[in-house]
Amino acid sequence: MKKTSSILLVLTLLVGVLAGCAKNDAPSVESDDPNAPIYFAWYGPLTGDNKQYGDTEKVAVELALEKINDENGGVLGGRKIVVDFFDDKNDAKEAVTIANKIIGEEKYVAVIGGFGSTASMAAAPLYEEAQIINYSPTASHADYSVIGEFIFRNTATQEIETTAYADYVYDEMGIRRVAILNVNDDWGNNIANIFTEAFEAKGGEIVNRESYIPNQTSDFTPMISKAKQLNPEAFFPVAYYQDTANILKQADGLDFKPQMILSSSTLKQELIDLTGDLANGSFLMNAFTPDINTDEFKEVMAEYKARTGKEGDAFVMQTYDVVMQLATAIEETGSADPVKVRDTLANMKDYQSLAGPYSMNEVGDAVRQLQPIKIIDGKFVNISNGDPSAN
Repeated sequence: MKKTSSILLVLTLLVGVLAGCAKNDAPSVESDDPNAPIYFAWYGPLTGDNKQYGDTEKVAVELALEKINDENGGVLGGRKIVVDFFDDKNDAKEAVTIANKIIGEEKYVAVIGGFGSTASMAAAPLYEEAQIINYSPTASHADYSVIGEFIFRNTATQEIETTAYADYVYDEMGIRRVAILNVNDDWGNNIANIFTEAFEAKGGEIVNRESYIPNQTSDFTPMISKAKQLNPEAFFPVAYYQDTANILKQADGLDFKPQMILSSSTLKQELIDLTGDLANGSFLMNAFTPDINTDEFKEVMAEYKARTGKEGDAFVMQTYDVVMQLATAIEETGSADPVKVRDTLANMKDYQSLAGPYSMNEVGDAVRQLQPIKIIDGKFVNISNGDPSAN
């Protein structure tokens, strides 16, 4: 049984009162028409600084729909799944506005999204109150999925992922001194806090920690210069790929070349496109690796590249898996009733995802195995079986 903290409960009530549209009863989504479509909603950034992430997820949703509707003939004997897309700009206020619109339509079985933890956690209490499944491919804040029974995620929590980072950096890389520069939002601050606590608990030292204002800071040189003066062995910019690319360029301009540790969200072709050789040697961790060897993974990634000209990534994999798993849950339930589908989803074990089987844990998280990755010659390389560039 999921637990909701008193703080989150208060926030839920406040958001619901302010919004004025949340409902206690599940929406009437079942239809007597056996050919009626089943509706999902997706929300995320289709404009703004995080647009590329939203664009990636949108293509992944479309690929999954083609698989479900065209190849598999739909669900429940031929009903098609339709996804409506909503642009929240990765903004919490926009996400709440969209949530009220989605709930008010009373036709959606499930909502896919959001992208960032801040926007996702602002909207999730509304979906919980309305009893609509909210399944995020990427929201990683520890407090997200515990908001309620209808809230799920398809990515590792920040607690799990960032602790794995600290363990690997200290134990496997032998690094003892790290400087951190993080974006000043829920996502960035939480990762910086977790890494600091876990790394220091092992005996490591955080020699400096700075933060910057999201969507405003573009000159990182003062913060990089301060870190350089303290001579850390590694530098950890907790940022999305665009800011990370600028940080790598500015660090190079200052001749600051420690071991770079990058957030899992930077595993995108766009980072390589923006930085070229500057990203080589950087370390990160992710459940996605390009060497996943399932037939469907290869098929989906090849189709994604054919459509976009870019290599597939975790955002493709996790979003595709969310859509496919929701469709599977509907089929296994024998119904599009969101309450019944929610129960099926919550109890799924050994679901066959693109990367192989995973299970849902007790709070609604898809449990995936993280892998260490290094950027070598402009490619993201799984180094779990050794670093091919070490020699």
